[in-house]
Amino acid sequence: MVERGESRGVGNGDGSSGDSGPDDDRGGRTATGRADPTAVFELLADETRLAIVRELAAERQSNWQWAGATFAELRRAVGVEDAGNFSYHLEKLCGPLVVKDGDEYHLRNRGVQLVGAVESGRYTGPGDPFREEVAYDCPHSRCDRSLVGVYDDQYFRIRCPDHDVFNGTALPPVAADHHTTAELVEITMLDLRQQVQRAKAGVCPNCWGPIEGRLPATDTSLSSQIDADIPEDALLAAFDCQQCGISFDLPPGACVVEHTAVMAFYQHHDEPIRGRPYVDLPFCHLGRGVLESDDPVRVRVDVELDGDVLRLWLDGETNVVEYERE
Repeated sequence: MVERGESRGVGNGDGSSGDSGPDDDRGGRTATGRADPTAVFELLADETRLAIVRELAAERQSNWQWAGATFAELRRAVGVEDAGNFSYHLEKLCGPLVVKDGDEYHLRNRGVQLVGAVESGRYTGPGDPFREEVAYDCPHSRCDRSLVGVYDDQYFRIRCPDHDVFNGTALPPVAADHHTTAELVEITMLDLRQQVQRAKAGVCPNCWGPIEGRLPATDTSLSSQIDADIPEDALLAAFDCQQCGISFDLPPGACVVEHTAVMAFYQHHDEPIRGRPYVDLPFCHLGRGVLESDDPVRVRVDVELDGDVLRLWLDGETNVVEYERE
């Protein structure tokens, strides 16, 4: 993926119906009814309140159950002897992150997600950087270098040592600490593909707000984070979020990787596709998309294996509208 704008990470999904308890105290709210984010982060700046949230998260983390703890149980678990002091901190959390349901205190879904982000190491430091070769070669015909995986400042990139960054995404330290570089390549690609699929469905992979896809991109300018030599006439798809403002570009082929026709085509040829980086899929390279029509927009992507060709046509919103196999 060719990125424009800041790096990002994708948050956990929320499939729970857990926030079903009483909600009489809605402190820290903005005029729109949403919690003020500065107030929420200020709450967690105190180690006692963070410890309370972590203990309540442990109650909820088994299948996102609506489970909590009484005042006495919670104070004992956190290890605060002064009941008055503990009550002060607990009441501060009630409303934005904690709900009292009967005799028990329960952590809201957003609190569980915040604890997950804390445990991932996102807020504790940049992580230990490393650089290691991966099992893929540079796709440029005049380059015989092996690609390398580079982890730095919570960002994992697959790049050629000489000239290009090909794929990259935000990755918390806990992932880098527990997986090999080869595993991180596959994890990164699974995450990138999910991001692309969500963006194609109109959901921003960064903030879950509305995002629009556009093909071809009208502006292919890149940030300094990407040092690839992108031709001015490169055919790229662009995605822009109306909520958080994040934007990114990618070759048209990246928009069809998860299409059922492409998956079946690779399976028919006994070729693996799961976890393979875009750089190892020739139809995802720059220059492999052809603009056949401006009105309506039709961009053709050819997927080739063993002399067999699958052709797909995308519209101006990056959707596959037609495909055929030769």
